[in-house]
Amino acid sequence: MATNVRDLYPAIPEENFGVALLQIKLNRYKCGGLVIGLSYHHQTADGVSMSNFITTWENAVREGKNFLAPTPFLDRATTAVPRRMPAPVFDHRSIEFKSEKGEGHDLGSEVRIKDLRVHFTAEFAAELKARVGGRCSTFQCLLAHVWKKITAVRLLKPEEFTQVRVAVDCRGRANPPVPMDFFGNMVLWAFPRLQVRDVLSWSYECVVGAIRDAVARVDEEYIQSFVDFGALADVNGGEELMAAAAAGTTLCPDAEVDSWMGLRCHLLDFGTGPPSVVQPPDLPIEGLMVFVPSPTAKGGVDLFMGVVSTAPAAEYFPTTPTRKFRRDDTHVSDNFRRDARAASRSILLI
Repeated sequence: MATNVRDLYPAIPEENFGVALLQIKLNRYKCGGLVIGLSYHHQTADGVSMSNFITTWENAVREGKNFLAPTPFLDRATTAVPRRMPAPVFDHRSIEFKSEKGEGHDLGSEVRIKDLRVHFTAEFAAELKARVGGRCSTFQCLLAHVWKKITAVRLLKPEEFTQVRVAVDCRGRANPPVPMDFFGNMVLWAFPRLQVRDVLSWSYECVVGAIRDAVARVDEEYIQSFVDFGALADVNGGEELMAAAAAGTTLCPDAEVDSWMGLRCHLLDFGTGPPSVVQPPDLPIEGLMVFVPSPTAKGGVDLFMGVVSTAPAAEYFPTTPTRKFRRDDTHVSDNFRRDARAASRSILLI
């Protein structure tokens, strides 16, 4: 039995084999349980592409030899076409590309990062959306809530700025739109940025508005500007895209978030029913977050987040009776590995 989530993933290949594009490890147990550990390179595919890949795999298993695999859209020559005279209008070098100082701040050898899981019930999300009112998504409302909570816990100065790096799927935002079955990476980043005092004092509606406005700025003009910038970078010998922060670092006062809420991972069925757990790997960076639709609670959402090991979970998401929401609407768990060990159905780790 694996004692660490890392043991459920394929081993990183030896250096002389180069970077692995896709690795899958099937972990079978005597009880009939199955844990699928999957890792892939983001230069190969983004979350939407891998969701389509796993769905195709699921259908192949269920339908057997009569299954006919759909053909993904692979024509990259039509998805990122620079203008005849490339003319980037945004400073992409300082946005998407590595800076000299890199991402993240070292926490030192004495501080460890632990995984925090928070479960938001469908009722909690609905009440949040009601507080915001108007046009908003569940993801935007929950992100505003979490941004407020982690900003308060970090005890930052009111005049400091804090931003969240939000992954944005550009398929439907490009001109012309890219088909949803495109297999590749069509993700860029939005950066909602506010002063700490505003994150804490503004209403949920205003914070959600700041997030929504930042995401809206990743439009066809921004995407075309990025494509043009890439064309010029290729001519000049290429540049290295911003990588994730190193393990053991903190993003404070900032954060980074990815959402799997539009993917189908929680609905996959290889013949034994949907998975009992869907989760990312250990998150060794403070401030890194992933929202995942709950596979066991309809309409619920699980948040996985890296936090410093010395911070009690209750500091991030207190569940005292004085809160507006019922205390069992938000469930906090410091150790979610026991869920994997107790499961008798399939578990998907991506």
